[in-house]
This record gives sequence, structure tokens and C-alpha cells, in this order.
Amino acid sequence: MRRITGTHVYSYVKCPRLAALDLHLPRAARRPATEWEEFAAKRGRDFETHYVQRLPVVQPQYPERDFAAGAAATLTLLQQGAEWIHQGVLMTEDRLGLTDLLRRLPGASQLGDHHYEVLDVKTSGRSRGDQILQVVFYTQLLAAVQGRLPEHGALILKDGREERFLIADYAAACDEVVGELRRLRDEMTKARPFAQMGCSGCYHDQRCFAELQAAGDLSLVQGMSHGARAILEAAGCRTVQDLATFHPDGARARGNLDATLVRRLRRAAQAYLLGKALVEERPRAERLENAAIVHLLTDAFAGRVLAIGVLSPGLASGAFTCAIPANAEDEWPALKGLLAPLPRAAALLHFGEALPRWYEEHAFSREADPATEARFVDLQRRLRGAAVYPRAVFGLADMVRFGLGRDPLRAGHAGAAALWAETPEGPARLRAKLEADLHDLAALKAQILDAAPTVLAPELTTHATE
Repeated sequence: MRRITGTHVYSYVKCPRLAALDLHLPRAARRPATEWEEFAAKRGRDFETHYVQRLPVVQPQYPERDFAAGAAATLTLLQQGAEWIHQGVLMTEDRLGLTDLLRRLPGASQLGDHHYEVLDVKTSGRSRGDQILQVVFYTQLLAAVQGRLPEHGALILKDGREERFLIADYAAACDEVVGELRRLRDEMTKARPFAQMGCSGCYHDQRCFAELQAAGDLSLVQGMSHGARAILEAAGCRTVQDLATFHPDGARARGNLDATLVRRLRRAAQAYLLGKALVEERPRAERLENAAIVHLLTDAFAGRVLAIGVLSPGLASGAFTCAIPANAEDEWPALKGLLAPLPRAAALLHFGEALPRWYEEHAFSREADPATEARFVDLQRRLRGAAVYPRAVFGLADMVRFGLGRDPLRAGHAGAAALWAETPEGPARLRAKLEADLHDLAALKAQILDAAPTVLAPELTTHATE
């Protein structure tokens, strides 16, 4: 019987299907990690090593992957009252936990006049539910060993801050997840795949997408949710092909889904079958002909803006300029220098929250012009409302691939920017990626945002719904 681990708990919160595959398939069945994924993983390991070096830790010694021996060695350290235990092993009949840190606290337990609590080291800037549940899972294993449930668990975040939380607040949720994992361990098919934001970075992505496409799964349609899929399937609409011709007679026939939602999902299904984005009829906002497009490449781990690019005007023929700040102090003047030559009334188009969030964080301590922030216009929100796409879209790469039919990674993956920044060719790679992304954004603006609504010819509608 395969033991349930903290990683399975962490994975389940992201995607039950991911946890199910990890429970049933060998590691060799995963796609190989990319270079930039390996780089990110190494940063995480290095951060943990750096943090632990300042603590008087001991580590259980045991043969590699002999977790029974590791649990015995950990128990010995717990009984001896070691102040800090790094990489402790906690195990029951069907659960296994490899903890980052166990910290000794005063208070009696089966170990003696002391007990322990769990800390997990993370590279994120704020705590997340999946991280917390992983600590709760380890804490429940620890309680079985020491005969006492510690009151708190904690996460060590990337700034070195310790964020504590009450175990009791999350224990029921953890029990529910472990119960679901046990069911998935018995039957993998209880977790169906669902196309979602995290799929593109998952090492099982190709496996799941092949299954989704073969089944014509409704989650491939833009705007679909787990709940809407369940309701539609209960109403007899089980595939994308079914949805493209789904015209329910009344609220009961559509499972009480909102009629406008059903209409948009049906049109998205038609876009999927046609293989092209369909521009929607909508109130015409300003066309933003003179707007510039501003784009950032960032390093979330370091909290850095690595490169800033501007395309002005935001057209294929616009002038491209960029700056690559040498350090955090150079980021603000770099943006100001790029924006200074632009017309003061020109809108500043951007994609997503990266630019306004960064600008807001720095504006309090800088000489910020309030008028600059007022010029920001989020292309992501407008592009989502302007069209339905032939597949579910979540980020810029999806919109480029399915809205333009281009390879969004032709200049590399944005996630590799931090890796490039540490190489001699980094500035050239960052510049090339900025320019490619800016021209993709300009093309999306022209072909989606500024285009007339798509009217399907009768023959196309027939083709789409056959």
C-alpha cells in the first residue's frame, strides 16, 4: 500500500487529479523538469539550507529511502529532546511525513517534559492554504508519535518571517483531504482531469490534456467551472460537441444555470470546434489608438523587476524601448525614463496585475505622479471580455496560442527570466522576450480588442455544431 505523504496533501489542494496520478504512477511517468523549473527548485533548496544553517539542528541518519529506519532515528532524537530536528521522518501505517523542521517546546508529552511543533520552509511571500494543510498533516503525524497535538504550526516565508497559525482551525479540512486521498488511492478514476490555470506547469499536463481532448471534455471550454460541468453533464450535455448545440428549453433544462452563462459557454464550444477566437458583441469602448503597452519581466522569488519594455504606440509598427535595471533601486527610475517621452494623455496598457501592484508598492516611497497610475488599462480583463477563445485561457501564453495561433514561447518562457538574468546572455534574452511579448499584446489588441464582432456564417455554424 502506497503511503499518503505531505506532498500528496499539497497536490490535492491544487488539483485532485494531480494527487491521484502521483499516488498511482511512478516518478518516471512524469515529464522531465525544464531548466527553469530545476533552477526554481534549487533556489528553494538553497533557501532552506541557508535558513537552517543558523539553527542548532540535528538530522536523523538512515539509509536512503528506508523511511522506517528514518522514523526510528527521528523518534530517538525526539526522545533525547534535541532543540531543532531537520528533515525528520514521521510515519504511521498509511501516512508518511518528511518535515522541514521540528522545534522543541516546553510542556509534557509521551517524550518527557517537552513536545514539538512543525515548521515548514517556503519560498512564497505569503502563506497559502495548501502549505498550511501540509503542516497540519505533519502535525497530526507528530501528535501520534508524541501523544500530544501541538497548538500551533508555522511557515517560514521567503523574507525569513515566521507565520504561526492554530492547528485546530485547519484540522477538519486536513482530515477531509486525507479521506479523499485514501479514496483516490483505492480508485484513481474518482478524480477526473479538469483544464485549469496550473495545468501548464504540471508534469502530468500532456497526459491529462490528451485524455480531455479524447473525451471532448467540457473543461476545455473557456469559462467552464467544476460546478457548471457537473450541472451540464447532469442535464445530458456531456461533451464540447453537445454544448455547441445545447439550446435548453427553460431554466430546469439548463440546470438553473444563468441563461447568459449558457449562451457564452455554447459560443465558446463553437470557438473550440472552429479552432479560432470569436469576437463578442459588446459596448464599444475607446479604441486606444495612441496607447502605449508596458510590460514587465519579474523574479517573484527575489521581488525584482528584471526588465521593463514599452511599445509606443501599441501597434505592430510601434517603437520598442526597454530597460534592464541592474538592481532594485534602479527599477523606479528605469520606468520613469521609459514613460517620460510618451504623450502624457496616452493610456498605458498592461497585462494582469504585475505593473499596477509593483507601482503601488513603490509609489508611497517615491515621487509618484497620481496621473500615471490613472492611465493604467488592464488588457487581460478587456481581452477576456472581448472574445471567447477556442480553449480555456488563463494567462498571456494561452491567449497568444489560442487567440493568435502563435507560439508564445518562441522567445522563451517568462518563468525562465530569473535564470537568464544570471547568465552573460541574460540582457539579450530578456530584451528578446520583452519584444516578443509586446508584439503579441499589440496583435491581440488589434485582432481581438479592436476587431468587429464575429458573425458565424450559416455554413460555419453548421460545421461547428455537427
